[in-house]
Amino acid sequence: MERVAILVSTAPLRKTTTRHGVTKQRLNMETCLELARRFDLVIIGSLSADEVFKYIEDHLPPEVRPRFRLYARSFFHGFRTDEIMRTTDDPRNPGWQQILSENGVEFEVLRSRIGHNQRHQQERFAWDRLTHFVIDERVTLVTGGEGQLLYDQPQAASRKR
Repeated sequence: MERVAILVSTAPLRKTTTRHGVTKQRLNMETCLELARRFDLVIIGSLSADEVFKYIEDHLPPEVRPRFRLYARSFFHGFRTDEIMRTTDDPRNPGWQQILSENGVEFEVLRSRIGHNQRHQQERFAWDRLTHFVIDERVTLVTGGEGQLLYDQPQAASRKR
């Protein structure tokens, strides 16, 4: 069974170095290679600049590059609405739905849950709460800080069983 890693931030792939008083963030290739060893497919999407994703793509070893699907800022900006007063539209919500769909990851667009008043409530898909919407048992959500990878199974996947 294919194992899929999903990262909604590039933070775990970075490392900060200081040389001669100059601090720079760099790609931590060790974390990229660890992801490639552990997973068959690594999906990374965030509002990081397109140049960050281009750098990652250009520096991944050719043998692991096919395992990575990269979605940068310009991808998400394609989902913006033209409404002047939009306050709740986040392009990452439809963007992540598109990413999950095109990569064959099972997820829910609406989920029912029991609210604090003991009534069923509908909750719409939210990219920042993927753990509640991804029902695919192959998926591991990856978070963490610089060079630190934290692995978590989506809570919704355990409900599916």
